[in-house]
Amino acid sequence: MGKGEICWLVKFLGTSPAELAKASAFETRLKLQKAAFLLGHLGVTPFTDYPFSMYVSGPYSPLLATEYYHLDGIKPARAKMDRSVTRVLKWFASKDKRWLEVASSVISIRDRHKGVGKGEVYSVLTLSKPWVTHEYFDSVVTELAGKGL
Repeated sequence: MGKGEICWLVKFLGTSPAELAKASAFETRLKLQKAAFLLGHLGVTPFTDYPFSMYVSGPYSPLLATEYYHLDGIKPARAKMDRSVTRVLKWFASKDKRWLEVASSVISIRDRHKGVGKGEVYSVLTLSKPWVTHEYFDSVVTELAGKGL
């Protein structure tokens, strides 16, 4: 699909394709998955072409994973996006694993269940993530709203 754009995103996140293959790079792969999910949510191609489903740590795309393990020799190709999307991506990618898991899950729940209220989103989220407190959820949702997400 968009291996050049994935390669660009890998570099944008400050890592390399070779680093992704290491067993110790779980957090890096998680960040890549969540960043690609966000770009798809924002309508940036080719990231819109990757199907994501809920997984243990939030939205996950097996197809994306297959592709980022095969980036050897691929040249980075920046996805077409405006500066505001790049700024949101940079902000999003600066967050820690726990925040990314909760934030991307919230976005995914809202995408799949249009019009659902904040309380319902929290209820659905805590079915798979019972460790998320209401206060933490509120802080993540407030940050997302502040960025128009």
